[in-house]
Amino acid sequence: MKKTLCSLLALATGVLVLNSCTKTDKIEIVWWNDYAQPTEKNPTGDFSRYEYVEGVIEDYEALHPNVKIVQQAYDDYDAIAEQVRNGLSSHVLPNIASVYPDDAVTFGDAVLHASKYFDDAEVGFGKTVDASGKIIDDEKSLKSDIDFNSEKTSYGDEKDFLTLPYSRSTEGLFINDSVFEKVGEGAAGHTASEDPALNGGEQYIAPVAASSKSAYEVPTDWTEMIDLARQMMVDFPDTFSEENRYDEDGNFKAVPICYDSADNLFISLCKMMNIDYTSLTAPTFNNDDVKNMLIQLKKWNNEGLICTKNQLTWSKTSPEYHAYSTSMVNYGSVFMLISSSTSGMYLFADGYKASVHPTATAGKKDFPIFNSTDAGTHQAIAQGPSLVLFRNAKTEVEKYTFDFYKFLTNTDNSAGLAATTGYFPIRQSSNSTPAVQNLIKAADNEVSETSTTAETQQAKKDTYLGQSYKLNQEYLTEGCYFSAPVFDNKTGSSAGCRDAVGALVNTILNDHSAKTDEQIKTLVDQAVASAFSQAANS
Repeated sequence: MKKTLCSLLALATGVLVLNSCTKTDKIEIVWWNDYAQPTEKNPTGDFSRYEYVEGVIEDYEALHPNVKIVQQAYDDYDAIAEQVRNGLSSHVLPNIASVYPDDAVTFGDAVLHASKYFDDAEVGFGKTVDASGKIIDDEKSLKSDIDFNSEKTSYGDEKDFLTLPYSRSTEGLFINDSVFEKVGEGAAGHTASEDPALNGGEQYIAPVAASSKSAYEVPTDWTEMIDLARQMMVDFPDTFSEENRYDEDGNFKAVPICYDSADNLFISLCKMMNIDYTSLTAPTFNNDDVKNMLIQLKKWNNEGLICTKNQLTWSKTSPEYHAYSTSMVNYGSVFMLISSSTSGMYLFADGYKASVHPTATAGKKDFPIFNSTDAGTHQAIAQGPSLVLFRNAKTEVEKYTFDFYKFLTNTDNSAGLAATTGYFPIRQSSNSTPAVQNLIKAADNEVSETSTTAETQQAKKDTYLGQSYKLNQEYLTEGCYFSAPVFDNKTGSSAGCRDAVGALVNTILNDHSAKTDEQIKTLVDQAVASAFSQAANS
């Protein structure tokens, strides 16, 4: 598997080599990923994932000097999927791409069904090379240690995967503890410095509570969460006044609840309330239950209680985009955020403290429009990027591609990626490594509102990531995780379906003209019909 291995072949018995070891040409493996890469045009930002993987690549190339790994950073999953689809006809494809299973299913025969190499004698799971190039057993890359549940659920066939697991996340409820703990009149936290060098210039402006303010309990279902949002509007009258709540375009400058992802909001509510969203082969969301769910969401949105990131006011640094939901928490204008479990990485602003909790359960009982007693079930969406490998005319290229995947996701590297990015490791053994154990221990650390140095900011990040890891263990123990079905056929695709329902939610919530029950019902009926047609033809 490396050049030295060829020279050892005559001296050692039982040593296996790839066919390419007799060649001098270097094999290049290209990986399109969603990371941000530092460049002259992009000199600032969070490059931790890109830089971490660069180190992993260097380690792999040191073991395999005949292989060159090239990562091309797109900083966007949709851009990767679109580029791959364009490349299907032009035959310009990478060897590996970071995508979601919804997209991988649209790539057709270009996908390498990597299960053919799972038990390969040279590069299979549980195999590696030592310093001399000899193939040896490797307990850090065993197949039995990897969590394949999302792939199994997505495709319904555990013997033939279109994608391979890489890193995992879910959704959590992030709350402003300074707001929740505040009792009586006064500021919840302290207003932070306006120094742009502090937390990227995201200044926390402490919301001021009324004298009637009591401590809040963390909501466990949607009834409690919506009731609490109403109470927040009473307890923080200045923050949620009409003038301070909306900008001139009707976007939220302050809102009690932000559910970051519109498509996850729709899909998770359907799952918890047992409402039809898709079958295994087609969209099915053109039904009365979906319409009632959306009508209720619109009413709460009109009341000023909840929105998605698409209804947030404009970014201070990039005015053409909506503000990040985590930024709005850092500004002191969102008190409850339902977002990716990785979002704790960005809640380190000076002035307040936060914590991570399970998302609230949704049942039809929590949506008054249903007039039901059904409490629903607690479900949490399993997400995070998978890797799709592509076919190659040369077997040795495919083998090295799979071998690099195996190295990238071994016990130590999966743990290191998790500690760097906040994504959960895909290997159970990674949870026992010092890198992950240190974060899990940090979950119990006392969080300070004050974080004006790099050290105190990192302490907050570590605590929130540790709490997210504990949340992952809770979800696993309670069997909360689900994955939406993946399909691509004449009745539509799961990727198109996801896009359609996300746009559907935002179409309804972005409409500022629908106020009365009749107007809202008309809006929802028309929007659902349009979205369903879009999904069925995607």
